[in-house]
Amino acid sequence: MTAARAGRFALIGKSGAGKSTVAERIWRDYGIRRISTGTICRQISMLLFGNEEKACTQRIDDALTQIDPSIFLQAALRGAPPEESICVDSLRFAADFRFARDQGFEIIRVTASDETRTRRLAARGQVFNLDVDGRHRSETELDTAEADFTIHNDGRKDEIDAALRSIFSRGA
Repeated sequence: MTAARAGRFALIGKSGAGKSTVAERIWRDYGIRRISTGTICRQISMLLFGNEEKACTQRIDDALTQIDPSIFLQAALRGAPPEESICVDSLRFAADFRFARDQGFEIIRVTASDETRTRRLAARGQVFNLDVDGRHRSETELDTAEADFTIHNDGRKDEIDAALRSIFSRGA
């Protein structure tokens, strides 16, 4: 494991782009703990609907973010001391993005082609319709958000590793 410089990172990108894979590699290779914003929403979806389909998790997002626009991010960060190096595996909304920026997070965008994304989602049994689910605000709200880094992830793990080495070696 390589020693990582202290920092806080948040990943943005569409479903199936590989944010979880990148977050896991950051943890494995740099020792930066992964914080998941989607875990709670998926747990709620399983409890209420018996599945984790995007249509269900998006309805939960819509309902609960009316109470607090950053409800899932706030819940995920509970228990993470401000000085701890962490990687939030997915920001979905502008309110989360602003909160992360205000807290000094560096933003990493993870991209993949629609074909790659839908293939990955299908492989994990997730129902995802690009024409319906792909237009939900959780998929589009951060399309124009400015990221500090971009990782293109259409399948080669060595390309992810090279991109992460570039990110983590700067200023070292």
